Amino acid sequence: MKKALLLCASHNDLDLVKSLKKLGFFIIATGNKKGLPGEKYVDKFILADYSDVEKILYIAKSEKVDAIVQCCNDYGVYTASYVAEKLNLPGYDSYKTITTLHDKDRFKDFCAKNNILSVPSFGFVEKQSALEWAKTASYPMIVKPVDCSAGNGIQKISNYNEAEQAIELAFEKSRAGRIIIERFIKGTQHGFSTFLKDEKVVAFCSNNEYSFENLYRVEIDTFPADNEKLYAPIIIEQIEKIAEKLHLVDGMFHLQYIVENNKPYIIEVMRRIAGNMYGYPARMLTQFNWDYWETRARCGLSLYMIPEKTFSEGFYAYKTILASNNGIIKSVNVPQKYERYIWDTYMVMKPGEIITNYLKEPVGFLFMMFSSAEEMKKVLIEDYETGFVKVEEENA
Repeated sequence: MKKALLLCASHNDLDLVKSLKKLGFFIIATGNKKGLPGEKYVDKFILADYSDVEKILYIAKSEKVDAIVQCCNDYGVYTASYVAEKLNLPGYDSYKTITTLHDKDRFKDFCAKNNILSVPSFGFVEKQSALEWAKTASYPMIVKPVDCSAGNGIQKISNYNEAEQAIELAFEKSRAGRIIIERFIKGTQHGFSTFLKDEKVVAFCSNNEYSFENLYRVEIDTFPADNEKLYAPIIIEQIEKIAEKLHLVDGMFHLQYIVENNKPYIIEVMRRIAGNMYGYPARMLTQFNWDYWETRARCGLSLYMIPEKTFSEGFYAYKTILASNNGIIKSVNVPQKYERYIWDTYMVMKPGEIITNYLKEPVGFLFMMFSSAEEMKKVLIEDYETGFVKVEEENA
């Protein structure tokens, strides 16, 4: 039996576990803590931080794995590419290519050199230089670490007085010790997942992104994106241009873009599945099994029978259940008015568990379907509700 090393087994990685099972692999999973949701389904679990490239390389060698499958995290992409390159495993872009795409400063440089639709940015490797530059900047700006996801270390700054704290935070969060600062784009934010085969997009899925509790972590996605027919051809052209320039291997290519004054700007790209269990509504919308085909690609298996030319049909969404403060979860109550729209629910945490970072820790997800885009927007956005989670302070 062939062995596959899966770099994590979180709730976001469950469909990767299912796909590896379906393909008959002996699954070895890693993670930096015990009790991950997918741990009980794998054949062997090793406690290890998947961002530790040398440790994961050692595990892959020791276990004599035939394939490595990245998880739903940018650090997992770096590690998988690094290990695949060292051990000559299939399914990955070179490590240099991955850093070009996933390091925000390198990607922005690539965009500038190749006329890719993205906002120019300024990169810094030391705090003082960034602060000096910020003295003459035109505000508002946004500050980002080059190597973090899910909004970690990202802050909007409206004046120089806000710059020092934001720059300090970004450097603190960046493992590479580098940050970028760029013009803040005011517009609608969207996600765009594609599957590449021979450097061409054979499947795509679009969505609107909404953030309420934490402005830099997506809380609600609605599918498909507004004006998909207008912007999808533009985004696909940009992705295929990137794929051709970098000779990207087959597999998923996900990005986020913002539309400002009717023009889309790519803000981030990633060669992995998207978070928040994105694949569930994406599969409903397109009838394309994103995680399955991504698993095949990363394991170097044939894509001969892959469905091509997908299209969007229906109106789907997920809503992240978040708490309003830290503490012990007492109960989770979903408003009755949502019941007619919910087709599935997944709870990440349960009563009795402790929330330590309520702005970033999802308690669960509601997967919903609607009759129209208007109904979906009315229920989830215009009539936005929170307060589903009752929490008691630990020392109360």
